[in-house]
Amino acid sequence: MNMRTMVTVAKMDQNSIPEVSKLFAEFDSTEIPNMIGLRRRQLFIHDGIQIHLYDFAEKSDQAALEKVKTDPRMGRLAIDMKAFVTPYEPETWNSPADSTAFCFHDWEGEPIENPGPTGTVVTITRMDQAVIPAVTSIFREFESAESSRPTGIRRRQLFAFKDLCIHIQEYTGSNGADIAQQVASDIWSGKVVRDLPELAPEQPAANGPASRFYGWEAS
Repeated sequence: MNMRTMVTVAKMDQNSIPEVSKLFAEFDSTEIPNMIGLRRRQLFIHDGIQIHLYDFAEKSDQAALEKVKTDPRMGRLAIDMKAFVTPYEPETWNSPADSTAFCFHDWEGEPIENPGPTGTVVTITRMDQAVIPAVTSIFREFESAESSRPTGIRRRQLFAFKDLCIHIQEYTGSNGADIAQQVASDIWSGKVVRDLPELAPEQPAANGPASRFYGWEAS
């Protein structure tokens, strides 16, 4: 099934993983995710940054979405999360919409028969949004070369948020995660930073693969 992805970004302490995971597990056990067309939820963390991936069915029920906004369980989840998750930039945050990243590049591999289950690798890098056209061009060039498409990577999406680039790769195969992480490093360090040296991080540890700590998928 084709899905559309939404990404939100926030700050979160690594030590809060158990509490945040528990809150989402309880919420996702209700009927609400299915009502709004949510097919998969994944949470990642790197260097105190939480990346929240929502994968929705291609066509969602807008009436159900509006109804769920007033469900008290939604409000309770938001209140409970405040103890563990905070806005990326509190001084500019006014509503949940201010936490949403936007997609500026989306690539899908050629269809294959019986691809099997997929996994997700997320990499975070610092990026000035002024270079988005140049970064997009570099990725398109990379993806247009058949020899540079590693086996197993099925989809790549690039999202921008404030000073961040969120690089999402869907993969199949037992070694797909290792391949995807290596590709992310090769493209960014070997191509993007080579052509756009101003993107070389002052603190290399701030860039890197995020760790997945929660996942839910509709049955």
